[in-house]
Amino acid sequence: MSRSIGIWQIYYQAAQESKLDKAFIPLDNSQFPSETHEFAVFQRLLASGAADTLSAWGALSWRFAEKTGLSGQELLRMVEQAPEADVFYMNPFPHIEALFSSPWWHGEVAHPEFLEVASAFFAAAGLDAAELHRLTPAREFSMCNYFVGGPRFWQSYLPFVEQALRRADEHMPPGLRAKMHSEDADWRKLHHASTYVPFIVERLFTVYLRTQGRHLKAHKISSPRGEDNMNKALIELISMKDMAILTRSKTILALWQKERAAYFRQTSSVWWCDRYLGRLLDAPVSW
Repeated sequence: MSRSIGIWQIYYQAAQESKLDKAFIPLDNSQFPSETHEFAVFQRLLASGAADTLSAWGALSWRFAEKTGLSGQELLRMVEQAPEADVFYMNPFPHIEALFSSPWWHGEVAHPEFLEVASAFFAAAGLDAAELHRLTPAREFSMCNYFVGGPRFWQSYLPFVEQALRRADEHMPPGLRAKMHSEDADWRKLHHASTYVPFIVERLFTVYLRTQGRHLKAHKISSPRGEDNMNKALIELISMKDMAILTRSKTILALWQKERAAYFRQTSSVWWCDRYLGRLLDAPVSW
């Protein structure tokens, strides 16, 4: 462990300890349940003073290596080699970058009525709802709260999210506020009965970097495991979407839409396509 970089690894059960990376600092979170999941850990670490002397720090899940294919030493080395960066972030699932116009539209197929809840959240929090539909380039996708940052990042990012959560709770319509805090988000029971809140929070990182954090130097780290699982079609879809964004070409965008629809039909069930594909194809987009 570098003297000035501290990365904690969160776990909840004794059985998970064997999965922890020795380059990280073990953090037993079993006694601190929170609706916001990792975000509450970030808040607690900052408030405790544990990170006060660190030039960069973060807190990652016990599944970090499983999802990314990176070791703790590899991540530490990457952070050490780019001291000018304010924050390092990751997306362990690059196929999402290929197939969805934004992280928010990915949320729509993962959590029922996600965009309805997110739209109400944005309106109440005073955030620009255009971000929900903005074509997001691959370099901006971030998932799983996998980031390591310096003081400038944490002292700005945490208040940004805290303020958004506070305003949303104060100003959302009661019915949608209750839904946001409900377990409807985890209808497949894959996330320990999570509400919509952590899935909104993890996607706010991209919004933060485009708004309050736009002055920061951000560095995306690749995920070897996710990239190794990318086939030729997905790689081409990422390139196509990024080129459409770069050139603002409606022709290339239409081609991306056509090719990803074909990919979904080849790789997804009839039930999934009937439920989601039309909605994705009709989704509004903004540049």
